[in-house]
Amino acid sequence: MSLRKKSGFAAAALLLSVSLSACAGPALQLYTLGGPATGSAPVQGAVAPGTPILEIRRASLPDYLDTQDIVVRQGTSIQRSANGRWAERLSDGITDFVAARIGAARPDLFVTDQSLSVPATARLAINITRLDIPTSGTATLEASWSLIPVDASKPEQLQRGTVTASGSAAKDADAVTLADTLVSQLSDRIVRSLPQGL
Repeated sequence: MSLRKKSGFAAAALLLSVSLSACAGPALQLYTLGGPATGSAPVQGAVAPGTPILEIRRASLPDYLDTQDIVVRQGTSIQRSANGRWAERLSDGITDFVAARIGAARPDLFVTDQSLSVPATARLAINITRLDIPTSGTATLEASWSLIPVDASKPEQLQRGTVTASGSAAKDADAVTLADTLVSQLSDRIVRSLPQGL
């Protein structure tokens, strides 16, 4: 093969490579809720006998939200981010974050979102009925939560609430910040509703 043909093939390959890289969109970004749930050191060591165990069930969400897609609303249109994703299903991320915040706020409890070999003292069920993040304006989260004692003689405690946060959600990072703020506020509401000792 002549030097001229080899040079032509090399130039064509380089042009194709540059063309393909130009067509590639921005890199996929993965997001999580919250980062560190608290600035204090995590509780470690053996759990004292008799410590109440609070098991947090997986949070429930409307089906169109319970994905890894970052979803915002523009008018009546739902828009999914082209290259931003939650690192896990949103219901899992919310459950993990709420568990971490409750555990940090209530060191008198053993808080877990996993099933244990020992029975829980109570279970917490969270039902998010609305998680609306518009591209601009006020974001809203509506939820109800139930504290369900394992002791059937104790009544179930049902609560509900609405929290809001204002700001732009034009960028994925902004939408994540709004979602984080809403779930943090919900966690605080839940913490305040929990009785001492369960």
